[in-house]
Amino acid sequence: MKKLLVLVASLCLVACKKENTPLNSSQSASFSNSLTINSSISAASSVSVNVKDHGAKGDGATDDTEAIKSALLFAKANGISNIYFPNGTYMVGQTGNGGGIIQLVDGVGMTGDGPSTCHIKLTGGRKNPNPLFYQYYVGTPSISNVVIQGIDFNGNLASQTFDASYQFCTALSINNGKNIEVKNCKFQSFRGDGLLFGDVFEPSLNARIVTGVKVHDCEFYNIYREATMFCCVNGASFYNNNVHGDGYLVGGVDIERHSINEAVLNVTVYDNTFNFGDGYGPVERGGPKVRYRRAVTMGFFYDGYKNGIVDSLSGHHKIYNNKIYQGQIDCWNIVNVSLSGNTFNNTYENIAGVSYLTAPAINVSDNAEATGLINVNADNNVIHSEIGSGITFKNYTKVTANGNTITDTPLDGISILGTSGTFYGNKITDVGTLTAPASGILINGNASGLYIASNTAGNTTAGTNRTTDYVIKIGSANNGAVAPKIVNNKGKNTLKGIVSEYYYQLNYVQASNNTAL
Repeated sequence: MKKLLVLVASLCLVACKKENTPLNSSQSASFSNSLTINSSISAASSVSVNVKDHGAKGDGATDDTEAIKSALLFAKANGISNIYFPNGTYMVGQTGNGGGIIQLVDGVGMTGDGPSTCHIKLTGGRKNPNPLFYQYYVGTPSISNVVIQGIDFNGNLASQTFDASYQFCTALSINNGKNIEVKNCKFQSFRGDGLLFGDVFEPSLNARIVTGVKVHDCEFYNIYREATMFCCVNGASFYNNNVHGDGYLVGGVDIERHSINEAVLNVTVYDNTFNFGDGYGPVERGGPKVRYRRAVTMGFFYDGYKNGIVDSLSGHHKIYNNKIYQGQIDCWNIVNVSLSGNTFNNTYENIAGVSYLTAPAINVSDNAEATGLINVNADNNVIHSEIGSGITFKNYTKVTANGNTITDTPLDGISILGTSGTFYGNKITDVGTLTAPASGILINGNASGLYIASNTAGNTTAGTNRTTDYVIKIGSANNGAVAPKIVNNKGKNTLKGIVSEYYYQLNYVQASNNTAL
């Protein structure tokens, strides 16, 4: 009759901090709704259902699936907002269905004492295992007001077998709801995503959408597809997380719109570390096996915008102050995006033939000939990348690339193709190679009203070791209505000069006060 020890009366009080550990006097007197489990977990509910009171063993051998399900349902039935996992390893032995194994419950979170001591793990020997925790949206149309913290979720990837195309074993999947917080957890060894929010293909606009998501202070390790995927969301933040290890077929964080009936808005990714130097991308990407992968990728895929015209349902994302090792940021057909203060450190790898990768450290590109791609700012980033160019823009307008520091790229520091905007105050050094010199800023295609000012570029060495030819090079004809304005740019030890105009359009640009240092 242990269940009777869990409060279901009007006081709603449960002593569940740890087995046989009472609440202290101050908690008993105030009936506080907060309990500090350890220094890494704050505000964990003191009113919880202990999974061991529902038969869980946590011994790393017993199948605890039914006990976890029972605790979740008991908490919901009695208005309790949390289930608690004492230290241990809780094995999930059931196979579940295509949706998943354990159904998440609206309004009920899960708490452990920390990911180093509290583990939920899939048993091995599975073929194409189903997701671990999931929203059964037929029976539970909304999952809201849930906090998940202090748990290590382990998909036990090395003990499973998979079809080459299989990538759907996710730790937690929520398709509709609001106010979801995941903190101080570890997600490892899943043949899919760590976390998945809002992956829907609905016939009507935002029939299911997730709002108010926070993912922070978590570790993601050896995740096959994405650490976290945001699609059909409005308002999400991903911060203070550590993403590393093998895998990441698509990227560390994927902000991805799938259809015209989804909104993917207001996602913020900041103060994270993406360290792909300690693992390799999956072999399914083809080509040579490399460490270099996408840290953050944003895109509108499948059918794309209706009639190819950008709407207001994707964008307003902020990606800032992230540390990225052997990685890149991609922005495909998404508008109103700020990429600022990120630091990249990439050593050379041959990525020829590898899918899901592009060479620029920051790649802002039109991959579907969309109309209305505007307002992407790449400012104050520090880029050392021996993979490709520093920043690339293709077919956007009203962009900025201001105050970036770019070094040692084998291709041009900033590449501009059919794009207009402002490029100001960038510092670019030692780009290009001895056999293929490159420029600080390379301009190609039609762009009206480019403004390129107060940039510096050149070589830190003189003589035969120089690889940077021009500060600014115009590589093709430009039929934009307003000629580029190129002013006050400086060069140091360049191979050939400061500004190189296209030879069929000499004196076309408005150039002044561009000088050598």
